[in-house]
Amino acid sequence: MQKVGNWGGGNVWKITSGIFPSNAYVVEAEIPGGCFLIDPGLDALSIDAELIKAGKQPAQVFCTHGHFDHAGGAHFFQKKYGCPVFMHKADKKTLSSSNFLLMILKITQKIIIPEVTYVTDNFSIAVNGVDLKYLPAPGHTPGSCVINFGSAWFTGDTIYSHGVGLSSLPGECPETLKQSILSLWDKLTAEIMVCPGHGSVADGLAIRTQNKSLINFLGIAP
Repeated sequence: MQKVGNWGGGNVWKITSGIFPSNAYVVEAEIPGGCFLIDPGLDALSIDAELIKAGKQPAQVFCTHGHFDHAGGAHFFQKKYGCPVFMHKADKKTLSSSNFLLMILKITQKIIIPEVTYVTDNFSIAVNGVDLKYLPAPGHTPGSCVINFGSAWFTGDTIYSHGVGLSSLPGECPETLKQSILSLWDKLTAEIMVCPGHGSVADGLAIRTQNKSLINFLGIAP
């Protein structure tokens, strides 16, 4: 578990694991268990082992989108800790297709679909007095969102610190992805900590000025 920053009221740790590696985030907050989870991927046991070592139990699970490498471990934490699981309703089909997609990709692991609280655009929930917001960002999947909590943005496969989250998977629309990122572009400041689903954490200004692939994809000047 690697500490990657602070959202303004607690630490954020990153755990990268799984047969299809992705970033899960443990976000510290003054709530029962001491934290919540963002995007628990395929390797729930490794994530849980890190939580146990840190003496923390997740109170909630929030998913940026429904792909298996971001939501695959949600059922495990729901069953063990009673966590509610939140995801945008437009990704219900994406999540339900997870095992079919795993088979297509020749990954033998299967997941159990959790009971999900499906939310809508700009859904907000208070976590110990701090609003956690789902900012709609469709394109990578129909229901992809950027999760904003304090000064942290959890961007899933919408915004990376390096490169562009194009995968050619069902439900992806590059033009919609472009428009989603452009709608958020001016809010990417040096004060924003961007925590992507793959790769390294970076501040918003660094992404706007240094992610050349993304800048070219958007067709804008840095």
